[in-house]
Amino acid sequence: METVLSIATNVLIIGTFPLHCRYLYVMVRNDAQISSLDYAFRHALTNIVIANLLYSLVFILIQQPASYGFFADFYKSQAWWLGKLFIMQAVPVTMLTVFFHLLIALNRLSALCFPMRHGRLWSELRVKRLLIVCWTVAAIECIPLIYPTEGEYYNITSPLHTVGVAFRLEEDLPNLAYQILAVGVGGLMEILVVLIYAFIGCRNLPHSTASVTICALLVSTGGFVIILVVLPYMLAYRIAGVNLWSPETFNALFKFAFAYNNAVAPWVMVIYYRNIRHLLLGKKAATVATPSTTMFN
Repeated sequence: METVLSIATNVLIIGTFPLHCRYLYVMVRNDAQISSLDYAFRHALTNIVIANLLYSLVFILIQQPASYGFFADFYKSQAWWLGKLFIMQAVPVTMLTVFFHLLIALNRLSALCFPMRHGRLWSELRVKRLLIVCWTVAAIECIPLIYPTEGEYYNITSPLHTVGVAFRLEEDLPNLAYQILAVGVGGLMEILVVLIYAFIGCRNLPHSTASVTICALLVSTGGFVIILVVLPYMLAYRIAGVNLWSPETFNALFKFAFAYNNAVAPWVMVIYYRNIRHLLLGKKAATVATPSTTMFN
């Protein structure tokens, strides 16, 4: 099972990395051509892709090679700061995507409940300020990791049955604090996102709003998967002292859940919106809207 999950994780992150790069380039360069997309949704997605790129770089250059035991002596010698970087990747960077999931869900909720005021509620200036707040909060979360906290390594068994290296913080308290932040705050925010979409789903939606909401929901499923993997494991361990899975299995599930969260947003947009698919392939965006190119209200 660990081998299958490891292969799937590598395929998701490494296979999606070029798409992230291309998507970010297209969204920045062709902003005017996709201006019919809701501004908040468009820019929240762009910021999700930026956060995912940061996650992917740490995964490809550090986390995955170390876990397979490649350059083990080097990674062990640098564990004092790589442990910090791993926590930054796993918590603040991933929490950014949770913030943006919530932002998109609230955007869809206001489009449904306050259609006449929706444009004013989500003005460009207000959206920019919200995005700045999200990045500022993530930066603040990283401050305790700078000093005096240090990282360390521990050995794991890789899917190739070699001795790999994984990272964490030296002391139990910082590790626990960031776990609570990720599972507690992040989990509550994802539950709120689920409740928002459940409320929207109970309403009689126009076709265009329903189509867009399904897309937004799919983009947000990455956070749901992380919570489904991490929350039961953490609760069982902290409350009952029971490990639901072996450390190797949990590590594989953990990486796969984060890989899915990393990959889902750009692929949903590519599959769901013909205009964006054309732009990513170097074609011109369609000038006439069709059901598959319907944009956000």
